[in-house]
Parts: sequence; C-alpha cells; structure tokens
Amino acid sequence: MWRMSKTMSRIAALGLLAGVLVILVLWVALPLMQRFRDLAQAIEEQRRQLDQYTAMAAQQTSVRTFEQRRQEELALGEFLAGENDLVAQANLQTTVSGIAQASDIRIRSARKLPERERAPFKLAGLGINLTADVDSLQRFLYAIETKRPYLFVEAASIAPLGGANPPPGARPMLEVRLDIFAASHRRDQ
Repeated sequence: MWRMSKTMSRIAALGLLAGVLVILVLWVALPLMQRFRDLAQAIEEQRRQLDQYTAMAAQQTSVRTFEQRRQEELALGEFLAGENDLVAQANLQTTVSGIAQASDIRIRSARKLPERERAPFKLAGLGINLTADVDSLQRFLYAIETKRPYLFVEAASIAPLGGANPPPGARPMLEVRLDIFAASHRRDQ
C-alpha cells in the first residue's frame, strides 16, 4: 500500500475538510440563510399590511360619522333615493308621474335627460310632454315646487293647444314641455 508523506496527508486532510465545509455551506448554510431572508421579507410585508389596517381602523370613526350624516340627509327626503343611477331615474319618473296624476294631468311622453354634475350632487333629469288646462298645470308646478325630493324645472315650453283662440265655452288647453331635475348624492361622496 502506498503511503503519503506527512505534508501530503495534511494537505489531503485539509482538502477533505474544505470539501466537507463547502458541502455544508452549499447544502445547509445557504438554504438556511435564504429561508431567513424569505422570512424577513414576509415579516416586512405583514408589517406593511398591519400599518395599512391600522390606518383604516383609525379612519373608521370618520367613515361612520360621514355615513351617519348621509343617512340623516337621506331621511329628510330632500334627495332622490336610489342605489344606482338607473334606480334614481326610475324613482324620478315615478315621483313626477304621481304628481301629475294628483294634478289631473296625463303625461304624453317622458324621456331620460343626460345627468348633470353640480358638486357634490348628481342631477337626474326627465323631459316630459303633457297637455293640461291652466289650473291643472298650476297645481302640477306648485306640487313640484313644494314636494320632496326637491325637483327643479330647468326648462319649460308652454303653448296653447289648437291655436290662440279656443272654441267658446271650452277650457283652453296648453301643450307643455318641461325638463325636470332632481338631486341625488354622488356615490363617491
């Protein structure tokens, strides 16, 4: 059997020791260090989330105050009710139709008008065409002015029906076109 010199055996032992240390570093220490880095990143991410949740919790009282104020305003009935724009538009049409029926007026046609923004409100609009006598129209316009939700007539066109001279003994009828708007809170407020 071949024998190594003392120096060679020491060099071989040191090489073997270095090899074992390299294997330990590559298979044990580096994965362990990578795991610690991953855990540190996870902890940092959770701290960031905790800070965000803490900030949201701090705003909870102000959000509750705003929501309570919004509910109080809606309870007054001053604004058009509706979960979304289409429901608010339908509620506007129902309200105007009810006022017209109570005033003995029949609406011939109704159309949705483009919404208008007047901060912090959104105005839903309804254009209507109707035929009415002077007294019924007066009751209708008075009801619009005094009822809740508040309604606003932004445009009106009134003309005599059948010419300027009605037949004798007949009530003069008017052809009326109105643009009516109602305010609702914007959804982002």
